[in-house]
Amino acid sequence: MSDDSLPSPGELAGLKVTELKALLKERMLKVSGRKAELIDRLLGWGEEEPEVEAVLILEEDEEPVQLSEAETPESSSRLDALREEVFEAEVIEEELESDDDEEEVILLEEEDEIFEAEILDAEFVEEEPEPVAAAPAIAKPSRLAGPSLIQTLTSPAVAAGVLAILIMAAGGYWYWSSHLDPFVADPIEFGDEMRFAVTSGVFEIEGEEMIREFDRAAGGALADICEEFRVGFTGSGSVSVTRGASGEVFSPADSNLAGVVQAQDAFGLTFLTVEQQLTHDLSATIESRTWLGDSSDGICSVPVGPIEGYAMSQATTSWTELTSKALLRTDTSVSLTSENDETTFGAVSFGVPDDAFSNLIPELMLPLKPVELTTVFGSSLLEKDQTGTSKGWRWVIADTVISGGELGLRVNMQHIEIEDCIGWAHMVLEIVPSSPWPVKQQVDIQLEKSRYDSPNCGGLTEYVVDRAVPEGKISLTYTMTRISSTLGTGIIDWTAGYAQRPSASAGELTPDQNWGSSGLHMPDQTEVRGWPLEDAVTCILNSSLHAEEAAASLASGGYVFRAEDNRVLGNTQWNVSWVDDDDAGWVIVEQRTDNCTVIDDALYPESDQPAHRRESIPTTASLADLEERLTDGDRYPLFTAISTENGTFTADTTYGYLLQVPPEAGDLLDLLEGLQKGTVGVGGEREWSEGGRDYHMRYAMDGTNGRMLGWTVTSTNS
Repeated sequence: MSDDSLPSPGELAGLKVTELKALLKERMLKVSGRKAELIDRLLGWGEEEPEVEAVLILEEDEEPVQLSEAETPESSSRLDALREEVFEAEVIEEELESDDDEEEVILLEEEDEIFEAEILDAEFVEEEPEPVAAAPAIAKPSRLAGPSLIQTLTSPAVAAGVLAILIMAAGGYWYWSSHLDPFVADPIEFGDEMRFAVTSGVFEIEGEEMIREFDRAAGGALADICEEFRVGFTGSGSVSVTRGASGEVFSPADSNLAGVVQAQDAFGLTFLTVEQQLTHDLSATIESRTWLGDSSDGICSVPVGPIEGYAMSQATTSWTELTSKALLRTDTSVSLTSENDETTFGAVSFGVPDDAFSNLIPELMLPLKPVELTTVFGSSLLEKDQTGTSKGWRWVIADTVISGGELGLRVNMQHIEIEDCIGWAHMVLEIVPSSPWPVKQQVDIQLEKSRYDSPNCGGLTEYVVDRAVPEGKISLTYTMTRISSTLGTGIIDWTAGYAQRPSASAGELTPDQNWGSSGLHMPDQTEVRGWPLEDAVTCILNSSLHAEEAAASLASGGYVFRAEDNRVLGNTQWNVSWVDDDDAGWVIVEQRTDNCTVIDDALYPESDQPAHRRESIPTTASLADLEERLTDGDRYPLFTAISTENGTFTADTTYGYLLQVPPEAGDLLDLLEGLQKGTVGVGGEREWSEGGRDYHMRYAMDGTNGRMLGWTVTSTNS
């Protein structure tokens, strides 16, 4: 029995599976099965005893089978018509040439409809049943030449499409979908932006020395914490490249550099830079330990937390100079809130820290930062199994992945020196051709001083770690995953020159104070402050009855390795620390109307005494010259806004210097030329209250050449 409204066999073959099932449902027929079965069921609709389906669909895992019953003439006729209209075709193969002489599969248009139809292959049984042969094995994917899908389905060459689907089902589709041509990491451009999620974040500090090191760096924010500090965090963030206004360039001749931003360096000189911004909004849970009673008792036994409900927001802006591609400045602000309490921490630093401890902490330790791919891979052609090293990291491209809906690569990385000496630093990056940052970044870092005696740690590195790294452990783990991204359109012309660019050495002070051979202290020579360091040292020498050890030391070869001016109480006080071959100590002297007086003095414990090495004292500038630079509002407008008044330091801003020299002669450093010299830094701090908040600021500058190192500001609710 037939139905005039039933489509022809050819039309049935062109319908989707869902449409065939709809026709079956209308006729109250069974709707399960493969497409060929559905077509055959429709063609046999109305017969009292449908014949066994004559079309056999082979899947990858099935063995060829034989039909158990022969066709009736009627079903054979219908199958002949179906075969003539749909499946009669020639397979057209074309040998393609390529550099690698490899054959690939041409994907037909509208392949999703083909998969939905689940057409894999078909063999037809003639009147005499015969075994159906399996499809020939394909050694590797073949490229099929042919017209579009619509043209193919309406031409005699339909079998070419069937064969293409068979190849895909047998493995060719996986080859295509997982095949990624080698690519070079995209550099950042003006206007690039990526938002990301941060999950599984944990930051931990263990050990009292390590806690105190971070407390000093944070301006006293961890003063009440001892031995243990743990922060668990999750949230979101963003990284972006600013597109500066056209007016930022110095000259119309540099209009091709549009997008850059003007920024000042450590000497207060203005350069053209690429500005980047990094933000985080995180929720945090904090656990720690605090003191039992007063911290001076040294009993760290009170657990705190876990305390939930903390919110942590962070914003960092950095400026990288265009021609040298050197980091000029970084401004960071962090806010931590819980109920009615809020603590903020701000830091401004110039360039990359050059002390040994900072060098051992990877750039992405704090703050959390997506890796800029070109800084790691440069212009390397990236593909599976490639390896390399960059900036201390060893990397290997482990696999092809689908990440964020795109084909990409998984890269395993480890930091060589950290792995050898002081812990581990591992990263797993998932990178795609369209993003200058990883679309997924997993980080696991742990630094622990107890590991510096590893057999792979070099003698010099081991020594530096022993001197520079506090006892204890710090660790950081997190996962960062892309949420969305915007591609910029402004190419950055790195290394391009531009008009009015300052020279490399411009802005440096010339050190002219050689006080190491016989001087008692770093020369002050101020005409701004009322009581210079020279007067304070003279006061000590003349007060031998009240500062006996200090006076005797300075009179017999000792020198002042640290001194700080304090004018908070009105009269100027100097806190002076001295050292000689036998001892070290400190003394506080205060200016009086006609003379001076010793307020207090004491000796340092032997464990805290620095080395006495005159030969290591570098030539410096004077305290007066450095103070003039620090209070220059044109060079450092942000700093002077919080430290000066009418062009001079405020009365509550301290100022002084610190000399640091290598240990005693005979040490390993004496065998290495250039590592015997010490360093001198000038700086101080200020504490004040304003708008219901308490502020604490610290700052530092290189005492030899006048290079600003940076400053920090911490504020809390009053």
